[in-house]
Amino acid sequence: MNRNVLSKIDYTMVFIIFLFACISFISIYYAPLNETGSRAMSLAYRQIGWYIFSFLIASLIMIMDYDRLKRMHWIFYGLGMFLLFGLTLAQLGLPIPLVDDSHGAWSWYALPGIGQLQPSEFMKLFLIISLAATIDKHNEQYQIRGMREDLLLIGKLALISLPPFILVFIQPDLGMSLVFFSIIVSMIIVSGISWKLITAIMGMIVSGLVFFVISWFKFPFIIDLILKSHQKDRFLAWQNPYQFRNEQGYQLIQSLNSIGSGEFFHHGYNAAISLPEAYNDFIFSVIGGTFGFVGAVTVVLLYFLLISRIVRTAVDTHDPFGSYMCTGIVGMIMFQVFENIGMTIQIMPITGLTLPFLSYGGSSLLSSMICIGIVQSVRIQTQKFMFT
Repeated sequence: MNRNVLSKIDYTMVFIIFLFACISFISIYYAPLNETGSRAMSLAYRQIGWYIFSFLIASLIMIMDYDRLKRMHWIFYGLGMFLLFGLTLAQLGLPIPLVDDSHGAWSWYALPGIGQLQPSEFMKLFLIISLAATIDKHNEQYQIRGMREDLLLIGKLALISLPPFILVFIQPDLGMSLVFFSIIVSMIIVSGISWKLITAIMGMIVSGLVFFVISWFKFPFIIDLILKSHQKDRFLAWQNPYQFRNEQGYQLIQSLNSIGSGEFFHHGYNAAISLPEAYNDFIFSVIGGTFGFVGAVTVVLLYFLLISRIVRTAVDTHDPFGSYMCTGIVGMIMFQVFENIGMTIQIMPITGLTLPFLSYGGSSLLSSMICIGIVQSVRIQTQKFMFT
């Protein structure tokens, strides 16, 4: 890596990721591993290994010409769909090797000597690249836009988005499905489509949410057709966790107890609190319990700074393709942060969704770090060609 490239790296973003790595290690170290009170110390050290590996991959992507992603996006998309389709076939009863359904969903492959691989974590990245390439190509082809061209673009985006969305939804993985949805919406907003059409789409989305709420209270049989039983139970526990304190509401109650125990500025996790998946989906509860209100707010501010740096790269770049990718990454991170933190404090229903850069997990961390590598690559190329 030459000095010219080194001088163009966003070191503020790198420092934020370094802080996330430190917070992740400490939080996982203090997180309870199981109900016996033992800590997830071994997972904390494994997280360091994943960070080192992910950093190396992100660095390679950073120095690569990201325009190659545009030329190869169908290969990535096809690979992701192949892996997701394999999980679907296993769910239907076919003997697909390495599939792991131990967590109540058909979302993982178990790789010997490595651990679990979650294809949907990488598919959301492949989806961003394919959507960005499609929008960029369409806008180059149709520089004079009308309603017909906008509808054509929406049709293209729907054809790309619906297959992975459906395959992930039926795993079932509602949380990841919503991440896909947030990516799609964020990229449609910046795609150049008429705001009248975007307003109509948003109106349909709001109408769908209103219909869901009305159906929840008035027509529960419709909800039974949409949600699996365990997903419906999560909504019920979200509404009244103490009514289901020994079942679906247990995690939420323990999460609230953990965050509350941190007070304003605490020094150490309360070992008396048993919180399932504390080192993974509920890592923010550990952060709140270990570092208190100050620590929790610091994490939120770090996410705000990270997102602002990505937005700045998206605005500054001369290349629409790079800008579209950055926008999709912003939409992905924003929703995951809002949903994950929201579910730990009862603002959002509980879904199996990780907190980017902080939750334990190789697939989640690697996909997030690849996103950072792409953003850095866009920034480097933007500065290199800005005045040419």
